[in-house]
Amino acid sequence: MVDVLTIGAATIDIFIKSSQFVIDNNLVSLEYSSKNEINQSLICSGGGATNSAVSFSRLGLKSSCLSLIGDDYLNNYIYDDLKKESVNTNLLIKNKKDNTDFSVVLVAKDGSRSILTNRGKTRLEEKYLNWDKIPKTKWFYITSLEGNLDLLEKLIGFAKENNIKVALNPGNRELEQRKKLLPLLKLIDFLILNKTEAESIVDLNFDNEKFWNKLVSLSPNIFSVTNGHDGAFVFAENKHYFSPVIKMKAIDETGAGDAFGSTFVSALIYQKSISEAVHWAIKNSASVVSALGAKTKLLTLKKLEIGH
Repeated sequence: MVDVLTIGAATIDIFIKSSQFVIDNNLVSLEYSSKNEINQSLICSGGGATNSAVSFSRLGLKSSCLSLIGDDYLNNYIYDDLKKESVNTNLLIKNKKDNTDFSVVLVAKDGSRSILTNRGKTRLEEKYLNWDKIPKTKWFYITSLEGNLDLLEKLIGFAKENNIKVALNPGNRELEQRKKLLPLLKLIDFLILNKTEAESIVDLNFDNEKFWNKLVSLSPNIFSVTNGHDGAFVFAENKHYFSPVIKMKAIDETGAGDAFGSTFVSALIYQKSISEAVHWAIKNSASVVSALGAKTKLLTLKKLEIGH
């Protein structure tokens, strides 16, 4: 039995940080036909499913990762990263007809990043799943399924039949199918969104006076809305909870949302209060942005509890 099965994307992330990236009017640029210095770089596994699986494992929980990857040398990064973090890899599925997805992450001086993604044919489809091999687990932690809402619906149904709780951090392709996604939200246990995603769900701006009431009406009993440097909101037990960010020099913002959501679920598994779960989640996400890569500074349970 595992505590959490993470489901969704597994990629290779290539991080490039350069002081020569120019940020102007929300654009990242380099001088045309120029050679530029790289200050920091990193190649590692990425994607919401692997990031969250490692987060759960570092927090002392047994995790397994269900993803579709390519049959190429790049998948070794995924296997190696997960195995060294004690994440079960038995449910990684190789697509022999394609390569592993990868992203190039351009990181600016202030930690903001722009991501270039190469997506192949590694979208997770039901035909690749052997439902009988899905381990007994307390939670499904579902990240981007690249728009496959039919699979999402079947995963939720399987969870309900087997007394498994469901956390969902939808990707852009799920959010683009808003009408089809909305009925599924009430069936899950915890919804993780950032501000932009929440605005997409309710079709209202964040500062609209009707924003929160509409989000409460559409969402499950517990949901979170992270708002970058302005902190995070959680609604649970018919109450609003808020935590400001912990001041930390941002090196790279990649993975902050994965850290927040997975840490919050970990706290629930450990039967912590909602306010303590919010604090855990904010603390871990702050740690993550202090280094290059989504997994580099994920906290262990011991480090998370120090000073609490």
